[in-house]
Amino acid sequence: MDEDQYRATYKEMNPTRCYFEKLLLLRYGNCEQAKKLFLAEREAFACNSENAQQQCLQLIERLRSNARFSLQVTQVNGPLPHAKEIKVQVGGLFGLQQLLSNQNLTQTDILHDDDIKFGEQSQNHAPIENVFAIINRAIREYNDLDSIPYNEIVKAIINFKLPERKRRKKK
Repeated sequence: MDEDQYRATYKEMNPTRCYFEKLLLLRYGNCEQAKKLFLAEREAFACNSENAQQQCLQLIERLRSNARFSLQVTQVNGPLPHAKEIKVQVGGLFGLQQLLSNQNLTQTDILHDDDIKFGEQSQNHAPIENVFAIINRAIREYNDLDSIPYNEIVKAIINFKLPERKRRKKK
């Protein structure tokens, strides 16, 4: 299956795609509204609720926009390049969770290398407990998504570090 065919089939099978899919695929968190799908031996996530999906879209757009300068991106018209999108999704949600819990937003050690495993066992170590619940708690606490102090959350986005990739040794 070529990539264009895959994308077309993906959009057809997953009309309510999860906007925090990278976070979920990398096992950094969970979401009560997420439903796992399999397509062409790949994992994907759909959202069980159109309302939840719209809340997530609004939040991810605000996170991208507010992190634009610190990520050295001039315009944000959708998803960012892969690594920067992961920083926004994981760092942004982790920062929001930390903000709501009055914890340090500059903590960079989200997961230890031993915790970063593929498979269901890594969900026990996922630092982001429930994406949907975090967003709803933020809306309750700040009255809406626009009132969240994004300048504080950007600190967590900046400080989030992806684990070092293990490179193969050349022979």
